[in-house]
Amino acid sequence: MKTRYPHVTLDPDRHGKVRARFRKNGRKVYMKALPDQPGFEAEYKALMNAQPRVAVLPAVPRSVSDLCARFYLSGDFAGRGNDETRGRRRGLIEAFRAEFGAQLVADFQFEHIEAILIGRTEKRKLDSGRSVGGEVAARNLRKELLRLFAYARKLKWIATNPVEEAERIGRARLTGFHPWTEAEIAQYKARHPLGTRARLALEIMLWTGQRRGDTRLFGPAHIIRGKINFRASKNGADLWLPIAPDLRRAIDAMPHIGLKSFLVTQSGVPFSKDGFGNKVREWCNEAGLPQCTAHGLRKAIARRMAESQVTQLGIKAVGGWKGDSEVTLYTAAAEQESLASVAMGQAIGRFSDS
Repeated sequence: MKTRYPHVTLDPDRHGKVRARFRKNGRKVYMKALPDQPGFEAEYKALMNAQPRVAVLPAVPRSVSDLCARFYLSGDFAGRGNDETRGRRRGLIEAFRAEFGAQLVADFQFEHIEAILIGRTEKRKLDSGRSVGGEVAARNLRKELLRLFAYARKLKWIATNPVEEAERIGRARLTGFHPWTEAEIAQYKARHPLGTRARLALEIMLWTGQRRGDTRLFGPAHIIRGKINFRASKNGADLWLPIAPDLRRAIDAMPHIGLKSFLVTQSGVPFSKDGFGNKVREWCNEAGLPQCTAHGLRKAIARRMAESQVTQLGIKAVGGWKGDSEVTLYTAAAEQESLASVAMGQAIGRFSDS
């Protein structure tokens, strides 16, 4: 029987006792506790964060498999991001390695990379029912291959990076998660009023601009001297933010909150990262917004700031972004007409003859 926790089902063991079974990447484990019992969350988190097992086989010198093994020990991989980020990156690389591991790195040309990326854009369903592939998947793979083959250049195995020369497949349409519009935000609020967990989740994400992994853990301890203070888990940014009135009203309207986090499950414990994402998906569907996601609200606050003429530096300070390119991606949905009117109005006021 499926549970709300991804990769966890309730099944009887050989003695007929119902137990929680964790299955991921071919690994099957009977867990010590059932969902919502003491110890379950800690064990589930450890299993989810466990690195996938990689078979240690003799690699052909200068092959893709040889390169991957060396790359995992490099500063670009081992010294960048947290365990969760490295696990996600490794999963993308391992999928490529499983198919092309025996091939020599020097044999890859840009047309080979393009063909691989085009193939990755095709969506398909696995036996488990999970969908894989698509243009976002192709973009993510390209990003990792770009780093992987750049490391091959450092090793002087290749003179040029074939991924750099390959076309960005479908890039015009690869905008990532859909940024919420004001109409969609209003529609969600109409379905989920103040006093509900669904509404509190929206206000937290919308007025802190943070990722779902941080949003689910936001709680009383993060309010200091009337402001919000927390450290972003992905890049370690130490952020201080004012508490927006809408967020304060949403917190005050709750009939009950958790001791450690404002948002809790029906059992009164903080959400897991995947569990929270699934719950937001459920709340969006209830509001008739299948195109909206938790991450799209991070884009929405960036869009709001861009439309309010907030500087690039100010937007980065709120969202914890490190680079300008990241902000450009997130503010792409800003209203062109209103921004252009302000910009042209300033130019007209200064230089017009009339």
